[in-house]
Amino acid sequence: MEISDEHLKRAEELLLGDKTFDEKERIPFIKNLTTLDLLAVPGSGKTTALQAKLYCIAQQMPFEDGSGILVLSHTNAAVEEIEKNLKSICPQLFTYPNFVGTVQSFVNKFLANQACYSCFGSYIRINDNDIYYSQVKKFYNKLEWKKPSDKENKLKNLLYGKANHGRSGLTTEQKNQNTIDFIYNLKFDLCSQKILYGSKLTTLYSASGKARDKYDELFTWKKSLFEQGILSFSDSYYLANWYLVNYPKVIEYLQSRFTYIFVDEAQDLEKYQLDIIDEIFYKNGRAIIQRVGDINQAIYNSSKAVKTQCDWKTRNEYYLKCSHRLTKEIADVVNNFTLDCQQDQLGNPKFEVDGLRILESNIKPHLILFDDSSKSQIQNKFDDLIKSFKLEKTVEGQKYGFHIIGWNGSWKEEKKDENKLRLEDIFPSYKKDTKSSKSHYNTLSEYIQYFKKDAKTLENAKNAVLELLQQVLYLEGKTNTRSIRGVKKEMRYTQVELLKLLKEDDAIYEDFKLKLYSWSFSMMVKQDYEKVYQEIKAFILGEFKTWFSLQINDETKLLLEDNFKPVLVTPSEETKRKDRFSFEINTVHSVKGKTHCATMYVETSYHSYETEKLKSPNPLYKEKHNYIDPKVKNITRAIETIKMMYVGFSRPTHLLCFAVLKDNVKNDLKKYQNAGWEIVDLTETISLQKYLKFDIPEPSEVTQGTV
Repeated sequence: MEISDEHLKRAEELLLGDKTFDEKERIPFIKNLTTLDLLAVPGSGKTTALQAKLYCIAQQMPFEDGSGILVLSHTNAAVEEIEKNLKSICPQLFTYPNFVGTVQSFVNKFLANQACYSCFGSYIRINDNDIYYSQVKKFYNKLEWKKPSDKENKLKNLLYGKANHGRSGLTTEQKNQNTIDFIYNLKFDLCSQKILYGSKLTTLYSASGKARDKYDELFTWKKSLFEQGILSFSDSYYLANWYLVNYPKVIEYLQSRFTYIFVDEAQDLEKYQLDIIDEIFYKNGRAIIQRVGDINQAIYNSSKAVKTQCDWKTRNEYYLKCSHRLTKEIADVVNNFTLDCQQDQLGNPKFEVDGLRILESNIKPHLILFDDSSKSQIQNKFDDLIKSFKLEKTVEGQKYGFHIIGWNGSWKEEKKDENKLRLEDIFPSYKKDTKSSKSHYNTLSEYIQYFKKDAKTLENAKNAVLELLQQVLYLEGKTNTRSIRGVKKEMRYTQVELLKLLKEDDAIYEDFKLKLYSWSFSMMVKQDYEKVYQEIKAFILGEFKTWFSLQINDETKLLLEDNFKPVLVTPSEETKRKDRFSFEINTVHSVKGKTHCATMYVETSYHSYETEKLKSPNPLYKEKHNYIDPKVKNITRAIETIKMMYVGFSRPTHLLCFAVLKDNVKNDLKKYQNAGWEIVDLTETISLQKYLKFDIPEPSEVTQGTV
């Protein structure tokens, strides 16, 4: 197969409008149909180039052998972006034999779901880490401690000791939390019949080991979850591996079904995700596999820490170095934050950020100095800079907007340090907005606000309400009897089963349908979330409670909450003023992959501030860092920092601002100036305001006749 110029031209018209793909990098990539890894700098248009390739290939479908295309990404958001741009212009890409989805959804659909049924008699019903975590807490709290009369430690004592080994100065509460986290991160390898822990997957217990009774106790609990179809995300992959080992012909089936495999945002995938794709498609070399991403933007991790080592080990590299998003001024900053520049044998970088965007007037990156007294002025200064460069009148300003970002938004479960700052301490209007849609949330407020709204239909709002009601039944211990392989089992209610039960009474069902429509309409169209909250809560505590004889236990009360909590970001009164812009305030993680017209990156405290963690040579001074050198010790925090700043600094098309505490950089301002930063000191503005306000006498206080 070859990509024709005719199809490519049409793809340009549909995806780029009056622009074209460059002949130096993107057209050669689009036309390349060999196995390769594309390493692309921020703003290089890699996703659009990949979409153009998919469009061109789809124009030649169906293939003679009946096979199709497999398109995988890490997040639902990336998949939704592909669907938004391509579904209307090449709908055939989203029908059999093709598959477009996340790696997780692919593994579940073709492998893990069948494995769960074969092993445990249940299909996957909940694949969610938050729900799984709540199950771990329940399990741990039910375990018994060793009694004085017991000769040996019980499972709870052993897990508690393993989880807290080598840790001192912890409270009992912290040790219990560590143990819950330890159990949560255990891996159950069904093939080897081992329970594994830690980053090196060390064996904790095995079916053939001396502590077989402890293995059995843990696995019995795990089996009960599998039988209910409750899985963590990583469980899917262990089930999938079991299925591949025991049903190897599925590999042949998948290889014959998919000729072309495209993996977007490959840097965000964990090793076990990359391995299973290779196990199916790469080992025999029949399929064409192209993985796309930027290893320097690998900041996601299944643990809470920033990923310092990218699990994606590249092969047959192809590079997109030209950034159509960044100007030369911004690209020169970003390039110094590249962790791995892919040096050749002579030490020359193969991966460099080359900014191609040209503005009418060059805009320097701005270093904004603030302190505790002047932190409230950061937003106003950002506003002033946008106006001074007339960015609100640009196409990019109107399309992408203006964003304030930081590494850490809030303190969450951590004890707040009054001497440290995070976004919520600087911007009172900031509230974390988890825009990623998922099936299960922690509270009623979240269910009715976080559901997927992009589809512009009432369907997703309706599903969110039904999922909430399913969760209430689950927390209340209400199950439905289902026959699996002739064996009756008590299982969690599905939406279909819930509606089927309500249909048994026509009056109840018709009334419920009207309520469901009214709630869905208010959620999607009116966005009157508080009204919906009050109505649904009253319904659950009234009619729904009566129908199912609910007790309303403590867990259900936590789900329903005492009061409605708005969880979406709303502009503060300051940003609502007509003479000021409304800024989105988010974490760096949440804006990864996004484009801004102007970005204000504000340093926040995670162990310490960004400017405190960067070592010499310092990329902020345009010095070539050596953080990838294995001889350099104790640089984990610096590596985390350089990756976060690489992602954050590479968002804007026009203006990059970096707001820092003055005390952290006051001795190095000359180095920043020499590196091209324009310095704006908010602390001097505040000092001048105080002087004008307090030190100069008011006219009424001046003695008449005094010169």
